[in-house]
Amino acid sequence: MQKFLFISCLALSLASCKTAMLYTTLDILRPAQVGFAADAQRMLIVNNSAVQPAVVGHTNRPLFKPAEAVAVSTDSVALFALSVLAEEMDATGFFESVDLLLEPVQPDRKFDEIIPLQYATVRQLCDSFDVDVILSLDHMQVRDELGEYYDEEWSLCLAALDVRMETLWSVHYPDEIATTAVHFKDSLFWESESYSLNDAVDNLPDRQDALIDAALWAGQNSAKRFIPYWEQSDRYFYDPDDARMKQGMDSVYVRNWAGAAALWQTVYDTADKVKLKAEAANNLAIAYEILGDYDQAYTYASQAFDLFASRAVSHTEALLRLANYMNELKRRKEEITILNEQLGQ
Repeated sequence: MQKFLFISCLALSLASCKTAMLYTTLDILRPAQVGFAADAQRMLIVNNSAVQPAVVGHTNRPLFKPAEAVAVSTDSVALFALSVLAEEMDATGFFESVDLLLEPVQPDRKFDEIIPLQYATVRQLCDSFDVDVILSLDHMQVRDELGEYYDEEWSLCLAALDVRMETLWSVHYPDEIATTAVHFKDSLFWESESYSLNDAVDNLPDRQDALIDAALWAGQNSAKRFIPYWEQSDRYFYDPDDARMKQGMDSVYVRNWAGAAALWQTVYDTADKVKLKAEAANNLAIAYEILGDYDQAYTYASQAFDLFASRAVSHTEALLRLANYMNELKRRKEEITILNEQLGQ
């Protein structure tokens, strides 16, 4: 859970602080929005949605003309979303197995009817597929709009295609009647410009292809909502002209974070200059974060913020970065408990 991947370390120069800076990119594990029972190891994803009629949810807004409804086929969007979701979830290895049932569980439903799986159906599916949790797509609705515009300042014609998708999901267990329901929204947007309105419209993706792309996007995003996922985040170190600070950075290159922290701690304890002490505190905060001690990381980030704020010379960039970093550390500490539950630790 607390695995970090050292991606890169590149020199940056920030004129505002007159001190060289280096950064590293961390892979941070984020908790899923929806948790599953710790003993749920085999999942079945089912299609419990009804096909959206072609005449529902699609709009054109021609230039200088009233908006008009158009017909666009959406009979495959749920299939694409579910397929990529199952593939993404299976690839993580979070579950022992991830099965997918694309055929609608309730094929005779009307589109505007949302009928969750009945408990008897859940038990039957769990027995048939030998699974202990079911993730059901209960409703999927697409709203898309193609708009045409004219920019008088630049004498340009603009065309835009906006696709929005709403999905309703539910989680079912074979030994529980109660269910968990969640609602998500996803969107994709394309824009084109030209001196010719026809060219601007033609440069947009095909409407049907755009809906499929949006469905794939919704499926990928949903995977992150149901399973803990990795997210990259940058961390910035100070590398001033101080022998011990530079020795600490040498330890960073070989991923010796405890060694780096020890060197920066010496600088922090003995530095006469407030600026150097603040820079050491900043580096210590990141080292302790990577070592998994979020309390110490927050303490030193707070110290760095206070030290930079106490100086007469403005350090706006440093203060803003540290304020954001302190919020990030609070978030990470709160997420640890959630991650432990989701990972069964």
